[in-house]
Amino acid sequence: MGPSASLPSPRVVGRRLADAGRGALWRRRRGSLGATMVFFFVPKATAAAEEDVGYRADSQPQGTTLLHRNFVSRAAAKALPAVVNITVEVSEATLFGVRRGVSAGSGFIVRDDGLVVTNAHVIRNGQSITVTLNDGRRFLGCKLVAMDRSSDVALVQIDTTRGSSPTTKGRPRLPTVSIGSSSRLVPGDFVVALGSPLNLANSVTCGIVSATARHGSEIGMAQRTDFLQVDCAINVGNSGGPLVDLDGQVVGINTMKAQMADGISFAIPIDSAWQVVRHLLKHGQVTRPVVGFKMVAVVDADGIWGTPGETKVVIAQTMPGSPADKAGVKANDVVLDFDGRPVTNVPDILARIHLDPFQRIPVTILRPNPDDPFSKPTKLHLTITTEPGGGSTMSSSSSLRPTE
Repeated sequence: MGPSASLPSPRVVGRRLADAGRGALWRRRRGSLGATMVFFFVPKATAAAEEDVGYRADSQPQGTTLLHRNFVSRAAAKALPAVVNITVEVSEATLFGVRRGVSAGSGFIVRDDGLVVTNAHVIRNGQSITVTLNDGRRFLGCKLVAMDRSSDVALVQIDTTRGSSPTTKGRPRLPTVSIGSSSRLVPGDFVVALGSPLNLANSVTCGIVSATARHGSEIGMAQRTDFLQVDCAINVGNSGGPLVDLDGQVVGINTMKAQMADGISFAIPIDSAWQVVRHLLKHGQVTRPVVGFKMVAVVDADGIWGTPGETKVVIAQTMPGSPADKAGVKANDVVLDFDGRPVTNVPDILARIHLDPFQRIPVTILRPNPDDPFSKPTKLHLTITTEPGGGSTMSSSSSLRPTE
């Protein structure tokens, strides 16, 4: 074993760092047992160093988020003032009488007069709703504006005249969140979950998006919607709180976690939740579209309908008398485009069906014909009707647990 290399003195290290202005200066010393110890000295980058690596913040395109040591705290700080804790007094009839208790969850303010978005399962059939703000102010006797159990979205109005702390004359203007877009998320994006797990207010957890379109049927849900799957720690009390991106914009509503598993949690995408919010404010309830066909995604390995290896959406079944049946859609039809957009998977179709009543949507299909292998695409028009909303959020076979 050769002689050990000597480390420079702190004074020499400081001089070298000052001269370098960037990077990491390190030396290693091999101990008597052969173990290697590595020492890192990382100075704060100077303006010259930033120019060398091309990471000056003011040179980045608008909307670009740079990762730094406090990128999570900065994202959380933008939304936290508008995150609230919700407690609801609930009662349940049992064989031994009425059992009373308290349900707790989270929410976020979307309008400065105190309109709060949360999960419907947080509110349930509560008799008394109390909202506590990030700064500790409590508002009693808050009102349930509307609720849609099928999408698990509810709206609560804070009565700012019944706060527990003194306010200025007139109604105070409350902090609000900024609404983002869940459609821009891709697996691997950083996200931050905010809320009050186990009644621990102002909690922040961080993770990544694991999947952007986890359909309810894949996780035992009765909901006909997609969920964001994330690995943030989401626990009891997080329900209704915002899931935000690194710009601090809300991209989802924290809803539930998988039982007997870690790092598998789900949020309602804000794009679909916001449609529900708008309908609840306008109509007090949500009506849902009726299309009338079942569809599956298949891989066209042999290139029967186009390029080999592409995924195609095939109609598996149409319901008699439904809008799809009346438009001429039949089983085994291949959907090429829907509402003017190319279709490569089932979510492409679901994303184009909105909650607005009586939509007229152009659909291009390719109908396989054994007698004519070169059959041409056919354009049809679907006039989608609606059905009343309502219904339960959770199926009895689900292995998921709401986090109210």
